[in-house]
Amino acid sequence: MSSPPTERESSTALITTFVTMHTFAWTCCLIIITTVVFSPEIHRQSTWINLTISWIIACFVYAFLLTTGELYKANPNPGICLFQAVLVDAVSSLVAGMMLALSLQLWFNLRSNPFKSTGTPQRRDTLLIVVPYVVPFIEFFATIGYAVQHPQEVALTKSGMFCGLTNPIFGRISFIYSAILMVPTASAQAVLWHYSYWNWYKLSKNNRNALATMVRLGLFTVFGIVGVLVSLLDLTNQVDLSVVNILESLPPVSFVLIFGLQQDLFRAWIFWLTCSSVPKPASGMWSRIRSIGTESYSTENEQRRPPSSSESTII
Repeated sequence: MSSPPTERESSTALITTFVTMHTFAWTCCLIIITTVVFSPEIHRQSTWINLTISWIIACFVYAFLLTTGELYKANPNPGICLFQAVLVDAVSSLVAGMMLALSLQLWFNLRSNPFKSTGTPQRRDTLLIVVPYVVPFIEFFATIGYAVQHPQEVALTKSGMFCGLTNPIFGRISFIYSAILMVPTASAQAVLWHYSYWNWYKLSKNNRNALATMVRLGLFTVFGIVGVLVSLLDLTNQVDLSVVNILESLPPVSFVLIFGLQQDLFRAWIFWLTCSSVPKPASGMWSRIRSIGTESYSTENEQRRPPSSSESTII
């Protein structure tokens, strides 16, 4: 008789952990993106902004039952459950596409001439912003069409963490698509980290932030690989679904910790304590691949000016 309560307590603890991590992630990402948008001293690449927005959407969707007060209910409100069910698969594809776009943007910046401040071509920028939305939109409309025709298949998942469709086809398509995208994403990040490591002296001799950048690049690579492994674990059905869901909550939280704890953001949050003088941006090749969101890269003879969307650094 003691077994069921213990099982329920364990399940409740996992559910609470899951929604807490996602609520923390989307709330922090919202604070970060708001700071970036309204602070004139902070600059981010468009692909970085897109990725942050995708984390906000994804984490908000996964924590939607908590937000609407339907969490822990055996039968959540049908409308709320339907809304979440048609989005949970699409947001996974959205985040995977945004991560690949960010990695490609970083690669293009690194491959460009390190001694010129020529930005990324506008057409390529536009493609990196728009293309990641295509597949998620297709998934969303296909899923909502199916869910409306088969409302009986919209239900709370076995983990009790969110609503989904009992038909696994949409989830499997999303996971396969995400895993496929995460392979080149993690590979690109690993190549970038390897290049940075072997060019350490050249890249860091004039930049005091080089160590912090290397740490961010390494962690970003690690969590990219974690995303691939989690997708593969989910497809094999060899691991408890609740554990897989918790593991999938780690990347957005890590994104907040890795890219939300940066000096320019802290300066904006404690603006009343900052000095009137602003540090000069680093010049040279390393400024193209340093931590996300510092000032624009420039040549030594270039005058200081606010960076445009195509000139702001990525990592």
